[in-house]
Amino acid sequence: MIKFFRQIRYNLMEQNKTGKYFKYAIGEIVLVVIGILIALQINNWNESRKINSQEVVYLQDLKNDFTFDIETLNAKVADNNERVHNIDTILTLISSKNVFTEQDELLLANMTLKLFGESYFIPEKGTINQIQSSSSGSYIKNKTLRDLIFRYYSNNERIEKNMEQSIQIYQHHIITPTLIHPAIAKKSMNIDAEVSPLDMSLLIKDNDYLNALTLKSVGTQNQNIEYIKIIKKAQQILTIINSELAND
Repeated sequence: MIKFFRQIRYNLMEQNKTGKYFKYAIGEIVLVVIGILIALQINNWNESRKINSQEVVYLQDLKNDFTFDIETLNAKVADNNERVHNIDTILTLISSKNVFTEQDELLLANMTLKLFGESYFIPEKGTINQIQSSSSGSYIKNKTLRDLIFRYYSNNERIEKNMEQSIQIYQHHIITPTLIHPAIAKKSMNIDAEVSPLDMSLLIKDNDYLNALTLKSVGTQNQNIEYIKIIKKAQQILTIINSELAND
């Protein structure tokens, strides 16, 4: 093609048709410029299509992550509600009876053992780590959505450091050591061992025991308050993600 245009210019020069030569040269330049612009436009279109395709992948993966977070948090909220219910039942039991039956002792033992468990939430970070490591945050074009996503993870990181770790420390160093008793383990696990009997009538007078129950209850309820807030934020983000996917 280049040889073809070059031959035309040569023929025009040979025929001394200078005016036509310059007109043709200008036309050739215009065609080259148009060709370059078309190539750039095609390249931009291909790049835009690649970005849109990658955005869809990221949004679908983020949708899975946030859905998993919501399911995880709902399960943790349910577990925490059961722990608070157990504490209320224990307080009612030890404050309402002077004589405890074998069934009462077994109920106390089983409910107390469940208080040794704890909730600890860390969001699913597979997709956000991939986005951050590849500097692909701009692939999510919706700025409102992008800001909500990054704020979601930074907020959860603060909660983990300021609340979750504190609750874990209280659990390991104060709550579990105060609530545990060999007689409780023996009763709940049906262990045939020689241990000092547990005088349940003294529990209502044991301030350390009562404070441990209160600390567990308050910490668990505060944890649920934060978990419910996180669920609402995740649901808000999911709504926007679904809208973005529907428009693609």
